[in-house]
Amino acid sequence: MSLDTAANGKWTDILTRLGVDGKFLSGKQCPCPMCGGKNRFKYDNQNRGTYFCRGCGSGNGWNLLRNLFGWDYNRTIKEVRNIVGDCKIMTTKKKDPREALRKIARVSKPISNDSDIVKYLYSRGIATVPNMLKEADLYYYEDGIKTGAFPTMVALISNKHGKGVSYHLTYTHQQQKLKCSAPKKMMTPVGTITGAYVELFPMEEHICLAEGIENALAIHDFIDKPVIACLSAHNLSEVDLPDFVKKVEIWGDNDASYCGQRASYTLAERLIREGREVEVKLPPVAGEDWLDYINRDKKLALEAVKETDPEFHQGITQLMNTFNATNVTITKIEEEA
Repeated sequence: MSLDTAANGKWTDILTRLGVDGKFLSGKQCPCPMCGGKNRFKYDNQNRGTYFCRGCGSGNGWNLLRNLFGWDYNRTIKEVRNIVGDCKIMTTKKKDPREALRKIARVSKPISNDSDIVKYLYSRGIATVPNMLKEADLYYYEDGIKTGAFPTMVALISNKHGKGVSYHLTYTHQQQKLKCSAPKKMMTPVGTITGAYVELFPMEEHICLAEGIENALAIHDFIDKPVIACLSAHNLSEVDLPDFVKKVEIWGDNDASYCGQRASYTLAERLIREGREVEVKLPPVAGEDWLDYINRDKKLALEAVKETDPEFHQGITQLMNTFNATNVTITKIEEEA
């Protein structure tokens, strides 16, 4: 029997015995033991110790040990071989996710103009709310405690065939992101989320890609082109596009860790091999995504107006405060002489 076969179904016990903290093996979203964050990691243990992280990607028990402890291949083999015979098979019975997904579909509705979701997006500097996004009043669960219900932005995650596989949820409260450990969640999918995306706007031959939903919406406002949200750096690098897409603009994040840049260029390399035209665009400031850059650019424009025309600045500021608006395009028309 091979070592891989011997370890099958025993990975939770193997990982625990080799020093992986049990809080990372609960099956709930949590910080990644390798790259941190708040809720980007989930251990789903498909008999091989599998996990998914929105930051550093997916893997199995072998990957987890090597990446967490810095072991090389031989050390990892040795450590597992020494204990696998004493380890117990520990499998978790998986619930069929389809009923939970159907429930979200039933309670979701179009986003109204006076919705808290619209006001939340406006507060983030986003003007466009596409029809594809929905809203629902959903309860939030943390450590088994039920709270809410809260206005929640609902986005369908689908594959290149147009088949829905999951939902992305953004919980809000009083027109702000809900203050909790995981205000953004991806529901357990039917199949896999890898390669899937949120089609915020209809797919075209020339398409733009970004990581997060709000980032994608801000880019759309900025360039007036359809933008698709891939949800994470890892999923951006793995996105599976329809064959009719011929030109792709990748609007990546300029992460200090280089995670966003690596994902963008990994995808660009693959798309070029597939025969598609590709352009990678990164915001100029390290540590920023495009939403950060666009909002900062608006603030700088407003400050410039303040210096050149204080009276006009006062008027536009009062207008923004009256309508609680942050996404104002400043255009002053000069009077003719």
